[in-house]
Amino acid sequence: MRTINFAVVGKGSMGRAHSASLDMLKYCYKNLPFEVKLHTLVTRNPETAQADTHALGFENYSLSVDDCLKNEDIDVIDICTPNNTHFDIISKAVKANKHILCEKPLAVSDTEARKILELTKNYNKCCGMVFNNRHLPAALRAKELMKEGRLGRILTFRAVYLHASGTDPKKNAGWKQNRDICGGGVLFDLGSHAIDLLCCILGDNEKYGFESLYGMSQIGFKTRAGMDGKEWQTNADEAFYITAKLKNGACGTIEASKISVGANDDLSVEIRGTDGALRFSLMEPNFLEFYDAKYTGTPNGGDRGFTKIECVNRYDMPESVFPGMRAPIGWFRGHIHSMYNFCNAVYAGTNPSPSFEDGAYVNKIMQAAYDSDVSGKSVTVE
Repeated sequence: MRTINFAVVGKGSMGRAHSASLDMLKYCYKNLPFEVKLHTLVTRNPETAQADTHALGFENYSLSVDDCLKNEDIDVIDICTPNNTHFDIISKAVKANKHILCEKPLAVSDTEARKILELTKNYNKCCGMVFNNRHLPAALRAKELMKEGRLGRILTFRAVYLHASGTDPKKNAGWKQNRDICGGGVLFDLGSHAIDLLCCILGDNEKYGFESLYGMSQIGFKTRAGMDGKEWQTNADEAFYITAKLKNGACGTIEASKISVGANDDLSVEIRGTDGALRFSLMEPNFLEFYDAKYTGTPNGGDRGFTKIECVNRYDMPESVFPGMRAPIGWFRGHIHSMYNFCNAVYAGTNPSPSFEDGAYVNKIMQAAYDSDVSGKSVTVE
């Protein structure tokens, strides 16, 4: 059996999510043709490196990416670091001939994302993105209905991702609130998920790609407690609003916010067409709602309306064996299946999905939104 050795760069929330998801593959799937090994944790903190390595289940640790890349036993570099480090680590990983898995966003700008695509254009290793929400069964079922043509011609759409994590101005800001590090605020952090999920379900960028959009940012609290606890001026968007037109003429909105009081992890998508409509929410990930406009019902409507479809833990082969198909699903399960898809691509020598191309397209949309926000005008997406 082939062993795929992972080096995870970063031990923050995403580094931990990736590490735990990789470790869970052997429990969630049976008869895997590969084995995943948590080979090396890359961390900059020598004081906690040994303890973190043990706690997260790694065999080794390294205090630098450069030293880690010299290890010929490592197959995959999994990037879970601040956004402004992605380009440099990807460049070094390509030179070291490693498979690369990168947390969103791919880069801090459209220009940087294009450079990454050029860098990996003829690269013979897998280069994948982590957009974990597209791997939830409700999203997979929505994509299936879209592919079957059950919605007809798409007319409108809405994608929203809301958090309340930015509603307390006394809470110390992290690197995601510092645009010098993150490159973009909530649009990068949450909006990227909403954009990717919408693009994934619609499926065809030639037909449903973005034609034009108007973007507007919002900073709810102009001053906050900085990373050092001292007052500082907020420089990253805390909410972002996009109105967009697709190439087929469909129009809709995308909203991302960390200043939505009362929200938890509220990602929801609605797509409506001439023949039907669908909607689902991350807060209810076990259900997809579908409306069949071709169903006539009775003169008074009868049972015509949205049908709530139970999606739970159902995947294509190899099916999940733990938890079973009848078990409810949650946020973490999307990460696990995301890791399975990438590892299977490494094993089979195929292109992973989502790919760097998918990540670069999301970067292009976000760049257009920021350009529109600065100019105050609608922007055409090239």
